[in-house]
Amino acid sequence: MALNPAASEENFRRLERDEDVFTGSIGLVAAYLESAFSDPASEEVERWTLSCLPSTNRGSRLFTLNIGPMDVLFVERADAVGDDLTAGFMSLYVSRSALEEEAGASIEALALSATAVEFVPSRLASADGDAIRLVADLADEAATDELDALIGNGLPIRRLAEKLVTKGRGPYEQYHNRWFAAAVLEEIERNAEAEKR
Repeated sequence: MALNPAASEENFRRLERDEDVFTGSIGLVAAYLESAFSDPASEEVERWTLSCLPSTNRGSRLFTLNIGPMDVLFVERADAVGDDLTAGFMSLYVSRSALEEEAGASIEALALSATAVEFVPSRLASADGDAIRLVADLADEAATDELDALIGNGLPIRRLAEKLVTKGRGPYEQYHNRWFAAAVLEEIERNAEAEKR
């Protein structure tokens, strides 16, 4: 059976050719997985899948990370119609209750203080209503700083991941890009080695 393009080495090599976009994408996925799982490598495919340049939304995404049945992190291309792979907006889902707990403030108060990040309510059944999508322009330094502050020690990501893994294996294995996943896991390993030093 032919590989889905999102799971192919060809799509991975295309993303890899743009060093800035590739490095940024690897870093984002690694950071999310490090917050979500204590050992991401052992959870690959079983708990999470990663597609590369999927055809989702007419090919507008650089990648999509799924935990179980849910898209939890994706980056949209700045120009979805051309060959340019410049990153545009990033969307990441977190636990709404854990985000409020971490910040010690309501979502409404957070939305008023973190003005460079968009807070999009999520009613996705897989998260049992406890998810919110945070959207940030990756070219906006204020937005990425605010996002880092909101995520804090990773509790909002971890709490959502814990909920999603109880929903069972997701339906996205055919889109999982093993080359991209291997590059992400290498980055996670490098990060762990650097912390030990």
